[in-house]
Amino acid sequence: MLSHAEQVVLLGDYKPERQEKGSWRIVERIVDDEQYVRCVVVEHKVVGAMLIGETDLEETMENLILNKTNIAHVEEVFLDPDVDIDDYFD
Repeated sequence: MLSHAEQVVLLGDYKPERQEKGSWRIVERIVDDEQYVRCVVVEHKVVGAMLIGETDLEETMENLILNKTNIAHVEEVFLDPDVDIDDYFD
């Protein structure tokens, strides 16, 4: 899995076990074994992310974490590769 990945970006509190028990969920995406994205979401806010491969999501995830943006309205689809999440959070 992800044998060609060269870039690894860790943002915020990307380890869910650091969160209060039962208060978090993981949202993931894998694209063609080239990208892996895992976000830790607490109360509809991204608190951490692990990005492996060329995801082009670094700045967006950093802004979501730093601004404590509520993603409830797109939480189920915000990592879908067919959804441009920059459109939601500009």
